[in-house]
Amino acid sequence: MKSISKDTKLTIQVVLASVLVFAGIVLLFMGFAVAPKGEIHNSVLIGAGETFTFAGALLGIEYAARTAVIRIKQDLQNDDKK
Repeated sequence: MKSISKDTKLTIQVVLASVLVFAGIVLLFMGFAVAPKGEIHNSVLIGAGETFTFAGALLGIEYAARTAVIRIKQDLQNDDKK
């Protein structure tokens, strides 16, 4: 079984997060378009909030992990030079 490269995984995560954010925005605008116009139903707000939270968490966790790995690698390289 072939494994997926790290770059491909990151790309999939970013695309998924982008799609989810877009879907959340669409839900918000659809909340304005359906009756009663101008009032956003609670289910739309909850759905959008969960979507934004998930997408943000996905991007935030990946960013934090990557920066931690880079920082550790730099520390190890600095230790090797000393």
